[in-house]
Parts: sequence; C-alpha cells; structure tokens
Amino acid sequence: MMHLKHNINKVFIINGIRWFMLLMPIIVLFFEQNGLSLTQIMLLPAIYSLTVAILEIPSGFFADTYGRKKSIILSTIFYSLGYLIFSFSNDFNIFIVAEILLGIGGSLISGSDSAIIYDTLLELNKENEYSKIEGKSYAIGNFSEAIAGLIASLLVVISIYLPVYIHTLLLILSIPIAFTLSKNISSIFKIFKETFASNNKLMWLIIYSAAMGLATLSIAWFVQPFLIQIDFPLIYYGLLWAAL
Repeated sequence: MMHLKHNINKVFIINGIRWFMLLMPIIVLFFEQNGLSLTQIMLLPAIYSLTVAILEIPSGFFADTYGRKKSIILSTIFYSLGYLIFSFSNDFNIFIVAEILLGIGGSLISGSDSAIIYDTLLELNKENEYSKIEGKSYAIGNFSEAIAGLIASLLVVISIYLPVYIHTLLLILSIPIAFTLSKNISSIFKIFKETFASNNKLMWLIIYSAAMGLATLSIAWFVQPFLIQIDFPLIYYGLLWAAL
C-alpha cells in the first residue's frame, strides 16, 4: 500500500517529462536544418499519427494483459530511442524510424497512465478522486509543454540542437522512474465489443476526441511553416508555442 501511494506522483513526473517537449516549438526549423523538404517534414507527423492510430487498440490489449507498468516502461524506452535518433541523425529515412518509435511509445502510454492511476486509487479505496487526479495529470502535461516552449526560446538562440539533446536526456531519466511503479491488478476487457457495440455514446466520444486531436495537431505542425514565411523572429517561437 505504501508503494501504491507513490504511483500517482510517479505518473505525474513521467507525464511531465513526456510533455516537456523542448523540440516542438522549433521542430520544423530543426528538420529544415537537417536538409528535409517541407513535404518530408509534413510526412513525418503523418507517419507518427498513423502508427499511434494502428497501435492504439493493440497497445490497450497489451496493457490489460501484461500490465500497465510494463506498458509504461516500454513507452519510456521507445520515446527515448526516438529522440536519440533525432539527436544523432540527419537522414529522412532514419527520421521515419524515429517517428515510428515515438508512435509506438505514444500508443503504449496512451490510456495506460490513466488506467494505472485509476487502478491505484481503486486499491486505495479512493476511486471517487479519479476525476480530480486525472485532471491534475492533464494540467501537469499542459503546463509542462507551455514551460518547455518558454525555455526553448532561450535554448534555440544558443543552438537549434540543444532542445532535442536536453529532452532526450530527460526521457532517458524517466525510464528508471517507470521501473519503480508498483504493479496493479490487470484484467482483459472485450474492447471491440464494449466500445463499438455495447456503448454507442462512448464510440462517438472517441471519434469526437480523435477529430479534435487531429485538428489541434495539424495546427501545431502548420503554424511553424507560416512563421518561417513571415520571417517571425526565432527567439519568439517558444513564447508563441507556450501561448498556443
């Protein structure tokens, strides 16, 4: 029980690190610096999104069958590998591999972090606090991304590669944190039947959420080419990202 009490804070830390995306405010510039065309740059997030979409349900089965902890551990490893490639490569084909690894990492932690929070609260007889704790987890991720944008504005003036180096290091440090998570009771759910047959309302909520996610992600990727076209000062990229 004592170990379980620390689970939630560890998930908060892992999510905080995952969303501390120093590279994102200047990622288009980063890829351009590595010789990629705008078409190639836009293909990369499409490959990432496709990977997440394909693996979203299978990764859920994996987490239910083998445990949320293993799923989150693998996620931190795949995230770290993806950013290691960004740190030491400048080849488009290798960047594709990095995006696939990041997509696998994203699908593995998607839902597993929320599930381990709920499982932990359930075993502590505090499941009524789930909405509050989950909201706090989302807030940590949002503020982490905003703060990363502000810091990225300072780092990019020194070197456009510095943000990716620092985020890679932080992601590697999240791996041992994931290993210290306590195991939770897992069970196999009939995901397809429960989602697409038994619960029509849930199905439409998922579709709505996916559509909103696609829209916001598209804005995130297209705003930077626009800023490049209007010669927006590089030092303010992170500040604008934080505001967005």
